[in-house]
This record gives sequence, C-alpha cells and structure tokens, in this order.
Amino acid sequence: MKERTISDLKIKLALSEFGFTHTIREGRLMLMELLAKAGAGYMNSHTEGLFLIKFGLLKIDRTPNKKGRQFLCSMVYTHSNGRPEAYELMKDYRTDNS
Repeated sequence: MKERTISDLKIKLALSEFGFTHTIREGRLMLMELLAKAGAGYMNSHTEGLFLIKFGLLKIDRTPNKKGRQFLCSMVYTHSNGRPEAYELMKDYRTDNS
C-alpha cells in the first residue's frame, strides 16, 4: 500500500475529536472537498477550518500549503490507465443511490 499524505488514523482521530460520525473514507473525501473550497478562495465554517488546520494543510492566508497541494493531487490525479481515489469516494458518498 502506498504511503498517504494523511494517514487513516489521523483522519479517524480528527473525525472523533470534532464529533463527526463519517467513516474514514468519507472523512478523506470531506477533507479534499474542504481543501478545494479553501483553495478556490471560499471561506469554510469555523469547524471546517479547524478540521483543515488539524492536518496542517493551510497557509496563514487559508490557502493550501505544499502538504495541502500534495494531498489534493494524491486524491484527484492518477496515471492515464486508472481512476483517482476521489472518483471511487465520490461514487460511494456523493451520488444518489436511490
């Protein structure tokens, strides 16, 4: 298994600390979405911002730092013969399965 920018254990602990009931996989997706939102210049809520800060992914101006950019890239980029991790997570957690 490849080494992750942010471990599952860190996500699990942060989810618990902030009272989120999401799975680790959905927490990883949520982290990616919040980081993309911050990187686009939009404000996150206080709790969302603290969740991002917990992982050290933001600069003082609340834009993604090097670690944040590495995390985003690891989630949305893969070689041309595969699908990025975000694809599977979005398929599982961000589609209407009714």
